[in-house]
Amino acid sequence: MDINASILDDLRAMAIFAAVVRQGSFAAAARSLGLTRAVVSHHIRALETKLGVPLAQRSTRSFSLTPAGQAFRVHCERLLDEAVDGIRSMELIRAEPRGEVRLTCSHHFGTKRILPALVAFRRRYPAVRLHVAMSDSNVDIVQHGVELAVRAGPLADSSLVARRLLLEPTLLCAAPAYLRQRGAPASVDELAAHRWIVYPPSQKSATVLAHGAKVEIPVQGDIVTDSAASRLAFVLAGDGIARLPAYDAASLIASGELVRVLPEVETAPLEIFLVHSKRIGPSARLLRDYLLDDAASEDLAAA
Repeated sequence: MDINASILDDLRAMAIFAAVVRQGSFAAAARSLGLTRAVVSHHIRALETKLGVPLAQRSTRSFSLTPAGQAFRVHCERLLDEAVDGIRSMELIRAEPRGEVRLTCSHHFGTKRILPALVAFRRRYPAVRLHVAMSDSNVDIVQHGVELAVRAGPLADSSLVARRLLLEPTLLCAAPAYLRQRGAPASVDELAAHRWIVYPPSQKSATVLAHGAKVEIPVQGDIVTDSAASRLAFVLAGDGIARLPAYDAASLIASGELVRVLPEVETAPLEIFLVHSKRIGPSARLLRDYLLDDAASEDLAAA
């Protein structure tokens, strides 16, 4: 879509609508924006005319959103937040960023993928203090005052914001010693009879894609761990099969320390997210954007 005067008018009206929603009335929004109430009303009416639906029910004493207004407010507030974030980001670039960011991530993934980016971030922004808590448990970021968390898997808590950091390929792997002892599985059906390194402890099955079809494999084994580093150590020791991220497996397969089991079978990638509350400070936003850009640059380099 070409950017024209009409679109610019719509963007302005959307920002005004977001201000009305947050302030709770046309008059309060007008005061916060430095506009007259008549100007605010004009923009909202123009927006309703363009959309063809009423966004709000108002009288001299009350104001409430229609169902359409409730749905539309999400887009308008996001637009306003992104604009504010963009301006603040430019302010950070203009002046040397300062402050402190508290971040949490798992020990193993953090060491492999996050710490190198944090070191580079510190070189660029030496006045930003970093408090890095490495833990394999998902801490309550609000309760513990953490601004950024690196998490695997989909986000269950809708009160938080999740930005996907990367998709990490995974491979089924075992040590040569294990395969000599137990024999290499020749088909997906044989996987269920093998010993697995169970990670995380809640794991009951593994999903694989074989010949275009998803197959659920029961997972059982003598070793259960809540640590990704422990999982890798036990696989290398020949104690079982595991689904490993490529950042662990690739170099070990190349060196012969691990063998890829059933290379024709695909396993789901790890989805890694950056998680934070809906409102975070400027230094945390700066680090968030840096990590996202760094991950995107790695993906492009690998492509």
